[in-house]
Amino acid sequence: MIAGPATATPAGPSYQIYDVGFKGGEPGISYDPSHDATFYAAGTTVMKLRWDNDGHMAKSDVSPSFGPTTLDTIIVTDQRTHRTFVSYLALACSFMSYTDDAESWSNSTGCGAGAAVDHQAIGVGPLHAPLTAGPTGYDGAVYYCAQDSYNGQCSVSLDGGVTFAPAVPVANTPANLVGDPYGGACSALHGHPRVGPDGTANLPLKGCGGVPTLNNATNSEFFGGRPSLTVTENNGASWEVRLGPAGTHNPDESDPSVAVGPKGTLYYGWEDGSNPSDTVGGTKSAAKVATSRDGGKTWSNLTDVSTPLGLHNVQFPEMITGDDDRAAFSFIATPGIGNDQDNSFRGVWHLYVATTYDAGKTWVTVDATPKDTVNKGCVHMLGLAPGSQRTDNCSYRNMLDFNDITVDKTGRVLVAYTDACGIACGEADAWHADTDQLKVVRLSCGLGLRSAYDAVLSSGTLCSGVSAGGSGGLGGSGSGSGSGSGSGSGSGSGGGLATTGAPAAVGVIALLMLGTALALRRRRATRER
Repeated sequence: MIAGPATATPAGPSYQIYDVGFKGGEPGISYDPSHDATFYAAGTTVMKLRWDNDGHMAKSDVSPSFGPTTLDTIIVTDQRTHRTFVSYLALACSFMSYTDDAESWSNSTGCGAGAAVDHQAIGVGPLHAPLTAGPTGYDGAVYYCAQDSYNGQCSVSLDGGVTFAPAVPVANTPANLVGDPYGGACSALHGHPRVGPDGTANLPLKGCGGVPTLNNATNSEFFGGRPSLTVTENNGASWEVRLGPAGTHNPDESDPSVAVGPKGTLYYGWEDGSNPSDTVGGTKSAAKVATSRDGGKTWSNLTDVSTPLGLHNVQFPEMITGDDDRAAFSFIATPGIGNDQDNSFRGVWHLYVATTYDAGKTWVTVDATPKDTVNKGCVHMLGLAPGSQRTDNCSYRNMLDFNDITVDKTGRVLVAYTDACGIACGEADAWHADTDQLKVVRLSCGLGLRSAYDAVLSSGTLCSGVSAGGSGGLGGSGSGSGSGSGSGSGSGSGGGLATTGAPAAVGVIALLMLGTALALRRRRATRER
């Protein structure tokens, strides 16, 4: 039996789909408020995107001239200094450039000594006290993190990304979790670092507190554990592991994601699931979220935003904040049940966005691509590395490791993703249509992540004739340069989802009232080049 996307009553934000015009996997996206420009990066290309008031997208190629061929292209913009960084993995290090004018690029040393060799990530934000500025006067920190298959290391730049200090281990050494013989017993794989308003850098780890295994140098030295954080409160001099919510699980697949609000509320999203053993994959996973007010020392509002909606497997969790009490969490999901790392898996995948307007107490979720399936079949996340006991039987790798998410100055959420289907996904017997068209969904109508713009986003031409996306109010529970031009357009407002937590009528009415009032590759995988 083929599982399709879940449906239910409509209500919630709506999204529009845009084709950015080139192909690739694991896209990055960031927003520069000083130039009202959105950057979209994948492969060797960096596109600058802008939208007019009617939702028409214009794009131009602003790629750095030296961009090498690589599978890891990371882009991030410091919202305070408005400097944008793009990083291209080069194994022992990375090539990096930065721009202050959204057009021209300057080169960086790319990394710090010892930060190797794969799955690099960049984090930017303010310095932590007592530092107030770096040696060149740049008002901020730039973190470069990478994993070496047993551990992860991060190095910091205090001169705006021009040079980096030597890397420091972020887990699996005694100093990272005092009293733990393994220093956290963490998977080497990590998500993207996010820096909070006080300068604390947060790096999400896929799993800590796991059981030691014999799979050395495969990213699975520790089996299981729970999604966690490692943080630095001294500008990268040292890192401390803080375990994630009790009772949560690490399926050893997608990286988790963290975001921090302007008042310090921390939002954490991950793929929660368990494998029966280190050699056998599980058959279900869930998109879960939790919040913390103390930097991950304790957690609350633990919420499953997918299983109650009839969705049984998820990948690519991505989190972003706007106002301190507002956050958006994107993921791809399917009602299909089974090991989604195996060729035999049959599931229809769509892109979903869950949003909270009350600091994680409740969430409203929409299918952002109801008429545009993003994948059919398995999603290759594991692979096979030397020494691993795990055999990955999914042959389709075109989406690679992650999606990305950002928010613009008005609170519109934008999600970068790979459409792995194309036209062939409309055929009943066409599984694994192996295309890799890059797209972005953008909030078109409804409440965004900045309350000051609620009235603007809930009215106007983009809301004319729009049927709001399907939603469910999900209750939380407490717990421990080139140039060019073009345009893109699309359509989509969510398919419906079920409801948990508060009664459905209460959640929908409350939302409507608000609206109208306002070699190492993936986890045990060798790099595919």
